[in-house]
Amino acid sequence: MSKMWEIKNKQLHSYLSDDLIIEEILTRLPIKSILRFKSVSKQWYSTLSSSDFANAHLIKSPFSHPSAPVNTLFITSGKNHYLFSYDDDDDQISGNFEDNLVKLDVDFGVEKDHLRLTGCCNGLVCLTPASYEYFIIWNPATRMLHKYPSHGYFKRPDEANHVSITCGFGYASSVDDYKCVVILSVYQGITVTSNIVHVFSMRENRWRKIDFFHDPPVFCSPSVLVRGKLYWSAYSTEQDGYLLVSFDLAVERFDVINIDWDESDFLGVMRGCLSKCKYSETFTGDKLLHIMEPPVIVKSIGLPKGLKLDPFSQMIGFTKTDKFFVTGPFSDETGYFPSRRTLGIVDTCMEPMQYRMLLRFNDELITIVRYVPSLVLPFPIEKPSEA
Repeated sequence: MSKMWEIKNKQLHSYLSDDLIIEEILTRLPIKSILRFKSVSKQWYSTLSSSDFANAHLIKSPFSHPSAPVNTLFITSGKNHYLFSYDDDDDQISGNFEDNLVKLDVDFGVEKDHLRLTGCCNGLVCLTPASYEYFIIWNPATRMLHKYPSHGYFKRPDEANHVSITCGFGYASSVDDYKCVVILSVYQGITVTSNIVHVFSMRENRWRKIDFFHDPPVFCSPSVLVRGKLYWSAYSTEQDGYLLVSFDLAVERFDVINIDWDESDFLGVMRGCLSKCKYSETFTGDKLLHIMEPPVIVKSIGLPKGLKLDPFSQMIGFTKTDKFFVTGPFSDETGYFPSRRTLGIVDTCMEPMQYRMLLRFNDELITIVRYVPSLVLPFPIEKPSEA
């Protein structure tokens, strides 16, 4: 077998250069194959482990574009982490979707901390503990991770009687940099008096403080990443109304956008666009999905009743056949169980639209996001660290 491979390899090299093999063939292969091919030679190990190759491989991935269909999800459930795959072509109407759920066994080196999902971008997952003493950048596909200290930047100021912390993580393609954003909202009584912002650049491997040149709002939602910008919904006490707050990761600038918003709305990313979703607690009226190009709504989709949504639901993204993933509470003929969370899928091509539950979790602390498998390195220097 090895001799046959040597002969074929020599024949291949007689027609193709090493650069052509790497740039046009290896960059199109699955990640598992790339990880195996690292053992071919020292030269291949060095090349396939580089950030340049990782970026080239990501660019050629059919799922890397923001508007590409979703077929892999990253899931946190308590202290457990999973990858879930879904393929429309399988058409598993009555299949066991638990077979598509892979538990990720990883040692983060932190036993006492419950790690929260801060963001997910280009195959990298950002996790932070409640203490905010550090954050972890992890690539589940390659099992590589790096722990970054916060250097005590997030301690409560002496003048504050309360501080809330809002985070975000994303990629700015124009500067080729991954950044973690941490916002400390400082309270006096029930009023936010200031927002202190720290930004970590993976390319520069350092923190810096950013000014927030707006009246300090109360941040109300987790961050949503769209085209190099992080978005949050926020409440302005000055205007007595809701806003969208955006942060451009490339130029590190905040903007505030007035928007029609109420407490039942929540943000999402659908087809690569920022989306506003609505839920009615009374289970009356239609649920609405608004796909936006802020501050304008460019498309609205009416959703039928009975889609098993609640105020903490998420709409995650569309598949290639216009189905979309949604989380919600578990309910059946025996009752409604808000402490159990589900992952389901809605088929928008059916009349009426059809909902099907895919997974059920006995934990209400569930976060599910779109995941694009990649080889992107989670550390600022090219020194692999395998979990």
